Amino acid sequence: MQKIFVDIKEFRSIRQDGGLYVDKTKYIYDIIQQGTYFFLARPRRFGKSLLCSTLAELFENNRELFKELWIDNSSWQWKKHPVIRLDMSEAASKNGTLETVRKGIVNILLANAKKLGVSDLEIDAPHLMLARLIQKAKEAHNNTNVVVIIDEYDKPLLDVIEDPVRFSEIQNELSDFYSQLKPREQDVRFVFITGVFKFTKTSIFSGLNNLNDISFDMQAAELLGYTEQEVRKYFAEHLHVLAIKRGESVDALMFALRDKYNGYTFGIETGTDRLSAGVYNPFGLNYVFKDQQLLNNWFASGTPSALIKTLEKEGFKTLETEALTLNFNTLKNSCTPQAITALTMLYYAGYVTLKSCATDRSGNTSETMIKVGFPNIDVEVDFSQALLPALLEKSFDAVSQLIQKIKKVFNDVRLDGLQNVLNDALASCSYLVLARPYDPVPQENLYQLVFHYLFFASNLRTTMEETTNRGRIDIVVETVRAVFLLEIKMNEPASKALQQIKDMDYAAKYRHQKQEIYAVGICLSSKERCVTELLWKQL
Repeated sequence: MQKIFVDIKEFRSIRQDGGLYVDKTKYIYDIIQQGTYFFLARPRRFGKSLLCSTLAELFENNRELFKELWIDNSSWQWKKHPVIRLDMSEAASKNGTLETVRKGIVNILLANAKKLGVSDLEIDAPHLMLARLIQKAKEAHNNTNVVVIIDEYDKPLLDVIEDPVRFSEIQNELSDFYSQLKPREQDVRFVFITGVFKFTKTSIFSGLNNLNDISFDMQAAELLGYTEQEVRKYFAEHLHVLAIKRGESVDALMFALRDKYNGYTFGIETGTDRLSAGVYNPFGLNYVFKDQQLLNNWFASGTPSALIKTLEKEGFKTLETEALTLNFNTLKNSCTPQAITALTMLYYAGYVTLKSCATDRSGNTSETMIKVGFPNIDVEVDFSQALLPALLEKSFDAVSQLIQKIKKVFNDVRLDGLQNVLNDALASCSYLVLARPYDPVPQENLYQLVFHYLFFASNLRTTMEETTNRGRIDIVVETVRAVFLLEIKMNEPASKALQQIKDMDYAAKYRHQKQEIYAVGICLSSKERCVTELLWKQL
């Protein structure tokens, strides 16, 4: 089997050392034909750096690295260009100052100058050095136009996103730096910029009016991440070995992998309200095949602490079902950290993805609304576990104990103890969460939200606002043995909730399954802010 490199981001190393490379050169070729200046936003650990490395090798005319790949037999014009490659993560500094970032950028530029044979690049302000480097690199290579590749353009900003003063200082510095790309149009062959977020006032989105943002383009939707067909083609041997190890068929294994790692949708066609097919998280899947076991390394490789703080400031309202819809223009436009919403952060960071879109064309101008949701089960489970300490205002250990109790209650089908566990969870939950300042009377949906994430964090298959042909079920929890239909009522008896489940025949949707079906009625008190009654019965 071909070796899988999970931490190597260099195309050259993978190809020379016999590593497995999923051929993306057809997508690369098609994009390059469309223009000169490009920007692509994708979540962390999604292959952006490998893509930048591949582009660099392609434009440096290292054709031997592309043997047996699609582009080697295409009409690509093989020609050597001077390539300036800037990995801005090398200039980032969580605890540093503006001066630290400047020095980091200067060092990156000097390293590029040395590689390109530019020996007289004097040390100056970073933006002036970049302008001179582009000009001198072109002159040093027979007047051949330069390729500029910028990876993680926003990393210096992300590292100080919680410090407004330092963020503004570094933002101004990067604005001056990136502004040098526009007037160099006659000197560049290709410019490619990647990052996670779209920050305004960086001169990328405001100054570069010729920049082609392909973050939502159908053509680039499968450029990063693995499609279903690519997984079956390139990882065929690894799939076979893992399937034997797990004692199941390859198709059964693919079903499990799809559930855990697939579901990221990046492309949207507003004219037809069509979304691209989902792709697998490449980082997570590479670890699966390297270690031959189903792991979840992507979430563990980063912490969403800044995001959770933003959710707290918004009172967690972003996570409510009806709030997971937003205007497409809001999602694709760049913004400042002060104006960025938690939902936009959730999308660009990779915790939610595109689920559907609908365009209203009734007015003078069309408006496209996007619904987002978690891409797969693993992301939602891990995000729920990271979220709960903040949502419940409990320690991680206390939350872990609650999770174990919840899991046992449902797996043993002994729901008599569920009321106490839920009240234990609510006991320390802030008044400002259960009753927001602008809405002093607690609403059912707030408790519904708390319960949903508590159940999901317990690794129970959970859906909120599950639709049927008769209505919507507040929460559905599924285990191997049973399906639980939960209806929540505020200041009304639990018996009324049970009656609603019966009258609306919510169970009809699940009767074809082999599990037992249970109705669960929950009565909440707006005064006491707790569960005052819980009834359950088998249907």
